[in-house]
Amino acid sequence: MKIFNLTLCLVFLITVSGCSIPGSSGNPPVEDDSVTIKGRLNVPQVASNGILAAIGEENSADGFARFLAGATCIVNGKSVSYSLSSTTRDLTVEKMPPADSYHLELRCSNLKLRAFAPWSGRNTNLPFGVSLRSTADWYLRDALASSANIAHDHLGEYAIKEFLLDSLAGAMQTELKKTALTSATYDKFVSNGAAAAVNGKTLSECLRKNGAAFAYNGTFSGNVSYYAFNSSGKAVLAVQAVASMTCSQAGNSVSGSLNIEPTAVVPLVANPGIQSPSKTAFAFSGTVQNSFLAFTRKGLLGPLAGKALDSWTIFPVRGGVAVRAENLDSAYYTGLLIRPGEFILQKR
Repeated sequence: MKIFNLTLCLVFLITVSGCSIPGSSGNPPVEDDSVTIKGRLNVPQVASNGILAAIGEENSADGFARFLAGATCIVNGKSVSYSLSSTTRDLTVEKMPPADSYHLELRCSNLKLRAFAPWSGRNTNLPFGVSLRSTADWYLRDALASSANIAHDHLGEYAIKEFLLDSLAGAMQTELKKTALTSATYDKFVSNGAAAAVNGKTLSECLRKNGAAFAYNGTFSGNVSYYAFNSSGKAVLAVQAVASMTCSQAGNSVSGSLNIEPTAVVPLVANPGIQSPSKTAFAFSGTVQNSFLAFTRKGLLGPLAGKALDSWTIFPVRGGVAVRAENLDSAYYTGLLIRPGEFILQKR
């Protein structure tokens, strides 16, 4: 009887107070979607005390001990707590909020090791650990993203090609063996080296797509911007537009059409000297290699008939495709200038 009365009281209290049992529809459990980042630390050989107290050999016990004792970790611009295993040398950062990608920096004295990883689930691994190789990868990605005016996140499904990684990581290790090296000189060397490594190269020459090849089938559209030139070859107008692309792929060949409808114009100089551009619409056929679609647009009328106007490269990014175009018309400069980060089309 006492048990019955106690149960009746509990039911009454829950009903009156409006409380609900944890896990019920009134109070659903909170899902833990935090991310754990892992990567193995490889410490480079350093000869300059201005960077880090001299380490006699790569991945030495003394060098690792310095990181174990006094390194700080930054992820996506914020200082975070981390653990570093003394046995496996695995670095672990837990309870990170979900993000499209993660930029990690591990600092010990004046030596900064960087790493990049796209989100790959609740357990995200750094592909090159935390090392000179991961640092070279980060700087090369940054140089490519800057030149294309595109976010790192959009290039998450690509890997930097091996020859670029090998070259920059090797040059970095050679530099770190110089006894008189300063941190400012070294940082500038790495940044300039990455920029020089990708300078003059196309994205397809620097990147290799991970996973399955992209299929160019269907319709893509979006709000975009591009640049128009004056008769001297100077970009004088930034054009905002709505663009749509329809394409079909058979093997390595893609055929389709692209329509660009201007919606606004922003002058880049006081007197542009050209009229606001009208709609651009053309059919194209191109070739796909490593998921990069490339073709050249040619003129159809007058003195430009059959002549190259601009070169186009289209490649998959997160959520759609990005477009790059460069003018080839050195007589009238009728081609377009398009930077990938400003011309992204989503699949419809």
